Amino acid sequence: MMWFQVILTMLTPVAMLAVGLRWRKHPPRREGNGLAYRTALSEQNEDTWRFAHAHLSKLWVRLGLALAVVSAGAAYFGRSLLGTLFLWLIGGQMIFLCLSAFLVDGLLKANFNEDGSPAKN
Repeated sequence: MMWFQVILTMLTPVAMLAVGLRWRKHPPRREGNGLAYRTALSEQNEDTWRFAHAHLSKLWVRLGLALAVVSAGAAYFGRSLLGTLFLWLIGGQMIFLCLSAFLVDGLLKANFNEDGSPAKN
């Protein structure tokens, strides 16, 4: 049971790292219907699309690595508390996953106007 919980705990950081590395070299197509960061701001035009995926990929690589290290360390050092710790770890990972969307939207708002044109700095 312990290994199952450890594997589940590592799914989110590993997925963030894998998607971040993939999008760094090969961002998703805008007209596709697969996994992509789709918000009203990111879909304005090709520039906003590339900007959002470039920044999200950097963020997810960093967050994925950090969360993997923290989660693996917490799972190792908190073996006796793994049942409760498991829920806190996954909850924290989901907070970081959702927070990354708000961070990228904030970057989009700071760098682009509502019509998708570059903001004047």
